[in-house]
Amino acid sequence: MTTARFAPAQIAFHWLTALLVLTIVVLPYGSDFFASLLGGKGNVFTLHKSLGIVVLLLTVLRLAYRGRKVPTRQLGAQQSRSQQLAAAAGHGLLYLLLLVMPISGLLFGSKPFNLFWLVEIGPLPLSSGIRGVAKDVHIVGQYVLFTMILGHTAIALWHHYVRRDDVLKGMLPLAR
Repeated sequence: MTTARFAPAQIAFHWLTALLVLTIVVLPYGSDFFASLLGGKGNVFTLHKSLGIVVLLLTVLRLAYRGRKVPTRQLGAQQSRSQQLAAAAGHGLLYLLLLVMPISGLLFGSKPFNLFWLVEIGPLPLSSGIRGVAKDVHIVGQYVLFTMILGHTAIALWHHYVRRDDVLKGMLPLAR
């Protein structure tokens, strides 16, 4: 039986985003370790912020692609209406987080940073009140993002091992 596949661009967007987000998440928590590899904690956060900008741009491209292309996979016939709504809400929240997290990170920064050590950005001329709100959004957003990543992974595994459908295989880069 042939696995119904997502479009190659969808697969690439998904896994590139996943790799970048996991790297972004790990960097601050392992800043002491990564500082020794990157030449200081400042460079850890330069990389964290730079990759965040890449995720923001990648997400905009991904949404533009999604907006112009009918998804290759349609699971509607295999899922109840409530499952379809939950999947749409979950994906919507993930996309929202992929936009809000880098934007809030840029807004709360009060010092300039060098995008990949090449171009200096910011800080934006904002009040301390706006910076405070952006920081709160970024901090709360990280926990929502952690929860969504765990949920997304658990549901993919549930599809694969419990429902025994080919949703996970359809998103794996080399699966057939």
